[in-house]
Amino acid sequence: MFKLKKITVLLHLLFGAVVYSQSILIGTTTSLDDTGFLTKLSKELKSQKNIEIQWVAKGTGEALELGKRKDVDLLFIHDPVREEKFIQDGYGEKRHPIMYNHFVLVTSQDFNLENFPENIREILAKIQRENIPFFSRGDRSGTHSKELALWKEIGVEPKFKNYREIGQGMARTLHITSEMDGITLSDNGTFYSLEKAFKLKEIPINEDDSLKNIYSLLELSQEEESKKESIKKIVEFLESPPGKKMIQDYGKEKFGRSLFNNL
Repeated sequence: MFKLKKITVLLHLLFGAVVYSQSILIGTTTSLDDTGFLTKLSKELKSQKNIEIQWVAKGTGEALELGKRKDVDLLFIHDPVREEKFIQDGYGEKRHPIMYNHFVLVTSQDFNLENFPENIREILAKIQRENIPFFSRGDRSGTHSKELALWKEIGVEPKFKNYREIGQGMARTLHITSEMDGITLSDNGTFYSLEKAFKLKEIPINEDDSLKNIYSLLELSQEEESKKESIKKIVEFLESPPGKKMIQDYGKEKFGRSLFNNL
């Protein structure tokens, strides 16, 4: 009997500790994981706000599905159109645009860029016209959505022979692109963090606002009351001066440049 009571007490103590150290589970995009940004954010939230976060890194489409099923507590993704629809459909409560980088076209260092235009839409038209190997994420991610939107803008359905869907995250797609001497669309944050490891180079293009890649936090509708305060603090931190400084500085020390910018 004594042993049973002791075990019961220990279970209560353990359960209490779990509740006390309750973490927030974030459904997020692979780029925020591949760049190491979420690891940095986790450390800052723990030290400054005493909040623990964990995350599931998927393509934005899969992350949104996690949000619909309430398998996560918060979303941190980059597909404004689908984010707004998510809210309109009643799954989300509020969207907080936090930061951005840009979409870029990248290829292997051995790829010959002679006679390439500097307009991304003209480059895509050339890729389709000349059947140049192009590797698509093909995973319903925010980057995949942007790529499909760009093809649609130039009136091209990407079904040429050397168009290949990988169905993988950004890091894996970049790796394959490098090995196969092809071209892919990437966010520049992930590209900057992996360009040396995969021997990649950026294709020069004229940057415009349509290539801005915005990352937002999405609060889910009907969130558990016990988690609302922690979620509020996460949003407040990323919108605060210390949070903005963390965003702007992230990448400078390790990669020699910022991987993200504040909105």
